[in-house]
Formats: sequence, C-alpha cells, structure tokens
Amino acid sequence: PNMFMLMPVGGFAYTRGTPKQFTRSDLESAVTREFCAECGTHLITRRPGLSAVILKVGTLDDPALFCSPQMAIYTIDKQAFHQIPEGLPSFERLPKR
Repeated sequence: PNMFMLMPVGGFAYTRGTPKQFTRSDLESAVTREFCAECGTHLITRRPGLSAVILKVGTLDDPALFCSPQMAIYTIDKQAFHQIPEGLPSFERLPKR
C-alpha cells in the first residue's frame, strides 16, 4: 500500500535541506519526484497541472496526523493480503472527476 495525502503547494515547505529531484524525460507531462538527498526516501510527487503536492504519509514526523484514508485507488493491483476497510470507497484505477 502507498499512503499519501494531497497538500496545497502554498502550504508545503521543506524545513531542512534540499531534496533531489527526478523527472522522466521520455514522457509527456511527467511527474517530478523528490527524494531525501541523504537517504533517498521518496518524499513527494509534483504532478503538472495539480495545485497540490502528493506527500507520502510515512515521511511525516507524526503520521497519526493523517487520520485515516478517504479512498483506495488502483485496487486492480491489490494482493490477497491487502485489506480494504469495509465502507471505504475503492476504485480499480483513479476515480472519475
């Protein structure tokens, strides 16, 4: 599972250090991924046209601030051991906007 949250670009800032960035050059509208320059942990993703950063919940100092998921996406790839809480909206791919 990949737990993430969207955070407005204006409400996000690094408090220390400068991340390394990677953007695939062979894709149109490729996302940019940012990683810790020290350990390589994937921190955020920036998607063209999205006014939010996609922040990895596991990188928070206190992941409990995340509360709980609001949906499960890409369930088409879930394995038998992945459990989705009953009543949580789930989608095989991205939900329609």
